[in-house]
Amino acid sequence: MFSSSGHPLCIMGNVVDSTGRESVKTILVQNGKIRAIQDGKVPFSLPDLILLELADDEVVFPGLINLHVHSEYNIFPLWQSPAVWSNRYQWRINDQYIQEIKNFKEYIEARWVSDYMGFVKPIIQSLTTKKEEALTAISMASAISEVQKMHGVITELQAVAGGTTLIQQTIKLENNGSLPSFIVRNTGDPDELGLPDTKKVFSVVDFVRPGPNFDPPSSPLHANDDTSAWPMMRHPSFDDFLASVQNGNNRYYASIAHIAEGRAGYLQRGKPDGFSRREFTEFRKALAQLPNPEFLKTANLTLTHACGLDYSDPATLDFLRDNHISIVWSPVSNLILYRDTIPVKTLLDHGINVCLGSDWAPSGSKHVWDELKFARHFCDAVSLNISNAQLLAMVTQNPATALGNVKAGAIETGYNADFFILRKQSSRQSALTALQMQDDSSVRCTIVNGRVLYGDEDLFINTLSVDYQRIPPSEGRASEKKVVSINSSLHFDLQKSLTQVDALMDRYASEVLRLPQLRRTRLLSSDDHLYLTRINLVKTYLAELLK
Repeated sequence: MFSSSGHPLCIMGNVVDSTGRESVKTILVQNGKIRAIQDGKVPFSLPDLILLELADDEVVFPGLINLHVHSEYNIFPLWQSPAVWSNRYQWRINDQYIQEIKNFKEYIEARWVSDYMGFVKPIIQSLTTKKEEALTAISMASAISEVQKMHGVITELQAVAGGTTLIQQTIKLENNGSLPSFIVRNTGDPDELGLPDTKKVFSVVDFVRPGPNFDPPSSPLHANDDTSAWPMMRHPSFDDFLASVQNGNNRYYASIAHIAEGRAGYLQRGKPDGFSRREFTEFRKALAQLPNPEFLKTANLTLTHACGLDYSDPATLDFLRDNHISIVWSPVSNLILYRDTIPVKTLLDHGINVCLGSDWAPSGSKHVWDELKFARHFCDAVSLNISNAQLLAMVTQNPATALGNVKAGAIETGYNADFFILRKQSSRQSALTALQMQDDSSVRCTIVNGRVLYGDEDLFINTLSVDYQRIPPSEGRASEKKVVSINSSLHFDLQKSLTQVDALMDRYASEVLRLPQLRRTRLLSSDDHLYLTRINLVKTYLAELLK
């Protein structure tokens, strides 16, 4: 991660604790860690100290954690799904999805080097010793790496603008190689979590898949098919996970795995997805056959979506709780794709650790803060007695617990110095109410690893005096006074990169999709009117289900 500050930082003002209450504190940050916390305003005296004293209507939250995000898709526009599906394997191979999302992504990743040599060639030349050097495999690989960086920084910035400071690994899931981390912490780098290099977090897309030699029907006409008889085969990732568990979790310190993503039978009573139910049944059988199944208790396993589990069965709930298995809840994506989601209150009441995840731009929230606000709407609509403090924990303490109690998600001495500062409507408004009522235009700044990375321009001018780049005017009115300070070693030009991404997307949308008005999702949800309209539509879906 290219985010750090060589200067100590002192923050004085209202600070949120683990219960959501706020009190005046003074926080000292050094070398990316919280070194001391004092009650009241007690300024420290250190050389080169940066003092950040908050106004009465500002409050410090711990940086948010998002354990379910496919960040490489988060530059893409919202996908208009042609159906309400039973199971994830249906829409994944739907022709419309393949053309509008999957192929679109592959074009962005693979073809822009050849199609936009005018952009790539200067990058190659800057990486070579001789300007006239011909293109080689090495220089081309370097250029592709730079393009990946451009993509990665843009998607991470979208998260940072929403107060997120730790995400599931950037660019590609299910990759055990060394993945880049640019301006935010991610689970792909153990060092970012304060773990030894040998303690890896395994991000898994699938433990099982339909097959072999079977393609699920992907036409919208088959969206309500009974999937229970589909053949099932293990993905190699499942064997990797089982081997790690059997050997005392020596390979993976924690694992985050998609499982049983489909219709839950909760909002759509009596209509659970059959394949999803079988996924979890086979998962439990395989674990029970291990010589040392008790090692699962220390595997720090998190299940993403997990809609298809039979939560009416006490044995299922006991299995999750007793093996310390966490669940990531993504209600926006669940409702868009399946018009269903998990009975989250049942899980909480049974002592199961629940986190929130934004999923991805094609069918999810802009960032995990928006997912939290939708979760509030959902709980109120369904009359679930879940507090704002419990929802805050789902994006702070709970995901830190899921990752094996890493030192993140709270403002405590010795923890990572990751925060975001929110401007409330007034000094009298409570912090938790502000978190629900305000939007990402009200983020005063986001701090990662002790570095003020993003926020209002006046803060950078009057307090920080560091280099920064403005968010381009094309991103909308809420972004006009927002800036980002990106480590100079990244050699990243935000304006140029956004222009390039937009040019690529415009070409594919116009020439392939024949949708010339299609645009990239904007960085801030408060500036993205199409996105906000879509979220309101999801609320309409929910209201119709509850009639």
